[in-house]
Amino acid sequence: MFRSVYFIQYAFLLAIGFVSGVICFQAFSLDKSMNLIKLLDPRVLELSDVTLWQIFLPIIVWGLFVLFFTTHPYLHFFAKLVVAVKATFFGFGSVFLLTQQESILVYSVWWFPFQLIYCILLLALCSVFGARKAGPNRKFVFNKKLFFTLAVAFTIMGLGEIMVISYIIN
Repeated sequence: MFRSVYFIQYAFLLAIGFVSGVICFQAFSLDKSMNLIKLLDPRVLELSDVTLWQIFLPIIVWGLFVLFFTTHPYLHFFAKLVVAVKATFFGFGSVFLLTQQESILVYSVWWFPFQLIYCILLLALCSVFGARKAGPNRKFVFNKKLFFTLAVAFTIMGLGEIMVISYIIN
């Protein structure tokens, strides 16, 4: 029962973040939207000149933000806020790609599936550090097995993204 509540909470977080990104895109002009996209993930604007750093750096930066807030005993709730911001950018970038006429393949094969899975993995990363009741006190525990599993999943996703981007470009 308790885990299903987390699943519902995380699903709502992703859905509301995505819809918020769609609404934010409508509120911005195209020039401001392109500047924001260039700042957060320039691959959305130009996919042909992608380097390995442009693929792995956003994954590492978002993951480090979530990991920093997750492992801090007093700021752990900000980790979900970071994931919500990522989901908002996911929706923002989705609308941008869908408004571009030639980007339907890029959106359906690359952007949507990978960004959705990254958001889900970031939400799973929020569960790496948790509190357990040990007598009258709370004991904070770092789940190493989950962390290494997620690190492998992020690496596999990055390599898969490289393959998909090379397929789209060619």
